[in-house]
Amino acid sequence: MSIMNAPVRKSGGDLDVYTGLLFAAFVVLVAGVVTVAMANMKQVEPLQERGVSIQKESVLFGVPGFEIIK
Repeated sequence: MSIMNAPVRKSGGDLDVYTGLLFAAFVVLVAGVVTVAMANMKQVEPLQERGVSIQKESVLFGVPGFEIIK
């Protein structure tokens, strides 16, 4: 076997394509979660203003916007 053809990992700060795509997917995912949470809070606000009795159950450890309305 030739040692000259063995793959060698470079040590450096270069960003490869797959790491960039992973980062971009993470950003899109976070933006989607924030958008859904904001839309959920916007729909719940008019019900609170009318004085309607709402029973809510937190789904995601008490994070605002992630409640189920019963």
